[in-house]
Amino acid sequence: MTAEPTTADKTERAKPASAVGRNASATIVIAAVTVLAVTALPLCILLLAGLIPTMVATLVDRYRAKYLTRTVGFMNLAGLTPLVVQLWGDGLTMASVAHILSRPIDWLTMYGAAGIGWILFLGMPSVARVFVDIRADQLQRDLKARAKSLVQEWGEEVTGKSPPPKS
Repeated sequence: MTAEPTTADKTERAKPASAVGRNASATIVIAAVTVLAVTALPLCILLLAGLIPTMVATLVDRYRAKYLTRTVGFMNLAGLTPLVVQLWGDGLTMASVAHILSRPIDWLTMYGAAGIGWILFLGMPSVARVFVDIRADQLQRDLKARAKSLVQEWGEEVTGKSPPPKS
């Protein structure tokens, strides 16, 4: 005799896999931020301030594979890298992070790189479309040339436009 499933079992089975994965990702991020805040607070402050464009991209990204988040996030991290290196070189102190965050050029570096990520995300479909169109035109020319050579080799009846000669 089998036991009747409880309401908790039914609820757990009803969750879609993507929601479970999202919850696990959020838990990992929260744990990482907590560990970073305890061990290296100035670095955590710099990363939280600098990664705001990536957080916004994560919230507005409607693609399942998170293309916008990836593009903006990697460019945002690239913009943050020199500042993180500078912070490590100056020492992980609150004065060092305050000095970095007080300079507008550093904000421009962090957010400008993220802005380039947004431009890449929004502009690449158009650029890819141009390359696909160029390739399609080239393929069409190649096929027409091949068809012309086949007509020259086998005669007009291979086109299907004229009836084959009667013998």
